[in-house]
Amino acid sequence: MITTEITREQMPTATTANNHPVHRWYNFIAGYSPEYVEFTIKNFKKRNGYLPRKIYDPFAGCATTNVVANDMGIPSIGVERNPIFYRIGKAKTNAARMLDLFPTIANEFHDVISEHPREISNTRLPKDAATYLNKLFEERTLKVLLQLRDKVLSYSDSKFDAGFIFLNKILDMATHSQTDGIYKAPTSKKKAVALEDAVRKTLFEFQKDSLFVAGQDNLCEYIFDSSTNYEITSETIDLVVFSPPYLNNFDFAEMTRMQLYFWGEAGSWKEISDKHRNHMIVNTTTALKLVRSPEEQAKLRLTLPNCLLKKLDVLVGELEVVKKTRPSRKPYDLLVYPYFSQMQEVLLHCYNGMKQNGAIHIIVSDAAFYGVHVDTQNFLAEIMLDIGFKSVSIGRLRTRGDRWELKKRAHSGKQLGEYEIIAHKE
Repeated sequence: MITTEITREQMPTATTANNHPVHRWYNFIAGYSPEYVEFTIKNFKKRNGYLPRKIYDPFAGCATTNVVANDMGIPSIGVERNPIFYRIGKAKTNAARMLDLFPTIANEFHDVISEHPREISNTRLPKDAATYLNKLFEERTLKVLLQLRDKVLSYSDSKFDAGFIFLNKILDMATHSQTDGIYKAPTSKKKAVALEDAVRKTLFEFQKDSLFVAGQDNLCEYIFDSSTNYEITSETIDLVVFSPPYLNNFDFAEMTRMQLYFWGEAGSWKEISDKHRNHMIVNTTTALKLVRSPEEQAKLRLTLPNCLLKKLDVLVGELEVVKKTRPSRKPYDLLVYPYFSQMQEVLLHCYNGMKQNGAIHIIVSDAAFYGVHVDTQNFLAEIMLDIGFKSVSIGRLRTRGDRWELKKRAHSGKQLGEYEIIAHKE
């Protein structure tokens, strides 16, 4: 159980994750706190008199929801489409088994590192991937890392999961490029950790959590799928907890470009889109390829409830006008119908999968395009009411976006925030 007290403003952030066993094995800035998940579970028990019997997270990421559920002995389901996050989450939700395997993997890694790095012939990187990765690592370091990758790819089952998360931790340590926000910036520098030291540090960091998870059962079903595609078995979920991609915020394919290239999940920017981004929620202009045609926009528009369409039509029309006055002409107007249509699909799956008296907690943010404000939380709440959710409420958790207030950007006149939407199935 998590016992730390945090502020309301910290709840929707991942700033406390590194304080907690297993969560700290691999953490991304785009996520909420473990304390928030525990809060929602306790809130459910307070309302219903019993703990949820199964929890669902359709945007599971690095498994924050599911790791907390495991810790509290509650079965859960996590769905994640990003292959890097999926494999990290799969390892973290099976923590006890991973800890048995890490010492062996560390010894095998040390053996590879101590050898003279051989030329990588049968695992040559595609041109775009090689160009990018060579900016992030010293030449010899990258050669050895690729040999370690080959070692992990030779593993199977749980050992592969353990090797995957172990090597990803080393990958972050071994690069000489800083993370700018959440993106690896080849032009910014940090001190790279030597590979031998990175292996030792990673093993120490992981093993110090052994007492917390010894004998813990993996009660999580972790699924690689799009949240818009996956349908939960009807009326099997007591509690849904998630935070979807925010409009015009993180591109969850781009944020893992280093890992996607390194593991061979994509060899170019085009492949990142074709193989991964196009199967995720459309929340940035980089993800518009399949939905930008007038025909597709019209089709997605018609999936939305009439009570919302008038508001969204006005918003889209305003964005179309503003776009023409901007040099970049970014098509923010084309994000609106796809995003809310896909989110409606996810919410409908959640509703159908929930039991009576089930609860749903969502953390989401509003947005601003070219100074045009988008009250995402209000639009999602209207969709939820149309689906059939009851007692839908919205609470502001914190302000956000201060660091992005640049002079060159137009402002909507409203401070961005992160919100919690709570609703029930009655």
